[in-house]
Amino acid sequence: MKMKWAKWSAAFLCVALAVCCFTGRMDPWLKRAGLEKLETQNSEYLEGTFEKALAGFGVMSGLKAGLAVVEGSTGGVSAGVSLQLQIGDVVQSAYDYVDIAWRTLLLGSICLLSMQYLLEVADLLGQLALGIFLVLMAVGLLWRRPPQALRDARLLAWLGVLVLYLFLPLSILAASALSRQITQSTVDAAQEGFAQAGETLFPDNPQLDEGMLARIKQIPERLEQISDYLRKKASEMSLWTVQLIAGYLFDCIFFPLGCFFLMLFGSRSFLRYCHQCSLHERLLKELAKRKSLPDGD
Repeated sequence: MKMKWAKWSAAFLCVALAVCCFTGRMDPWLKRAGLEKLETQNSEYLEGTFEKALAGFGVMSGLKAGLAVVEGSTGGVSAGVSLQLQIGDVVQSAYDYVDIAWRTLLLGSICLLSMQYLLEVADLLGQLALGIFLVLMAVGLLWRRPPQALRDARLLAWLGVLVLYLFLPLSILAASALSRQITQSTVDAAQEGFAQAGETLFPDNPQLDEGMLARIKQIPERLEQISDYLRKKASEMSLWTVQLIAGYLFDCIFFPLGCFFLMLFGSRSFLRYCHQCSLHERLLKELAKRKSLPDGD
């Protein structure tokens, strides 16, 4: 009788908590349990990295536009054909590096902003998944012999709760720690190198007003200076581009996904092991029960 009342009480508690989840009243309790600190750390990392990538994207946009103006202005320079070809080749090579880096920063900014949205969606769906899990727990407590389908659904709902509330935020947190230790210094150095190149090449007007094209055409020596600078910095610009691509690949894709799947597969293996142990225990109890029955039964 006491066991029955205990089950009913536990089922009633699960239903009450499920109602709190569906109505959004469980969220403050979960944040006080430690989720708020995790959310704050992830938000600070993603917002800071996004702002840095967006600033680098603006610098690369100005540098890309400047190189496009320089490349288009070589045709109006009163110089030899060989000099025009040399300047055009050097500027085109640098423009290709800058264009790749520009695309990398654009995609990196999109990925970082998408991670922020993903965490917000996970926070909303987490309460729904937790409420469903609690309802299934209540049904399992009231059901004398719950079927396998109910146990599987309860296990799936619990895995969803872990993914939404723990695995996704922890994977971003782990990725931020790995980024600070491995890739952040090289990415910052690459963005700083491109920023210095932009300031050196186009110090007066980074937005490239309409009069800049005319000024460049009037000063052929300036084109030669730009060509010499780009020729000296060609190897460094290629290195900066590779560093940006590798850094944002690891920061936005490899680190978060690697940590997420590692936790997901680890938890699935653990849950599968617990399920097998429970099944083995039930089989042993069933065999012992059958052995204790009389032969006539």
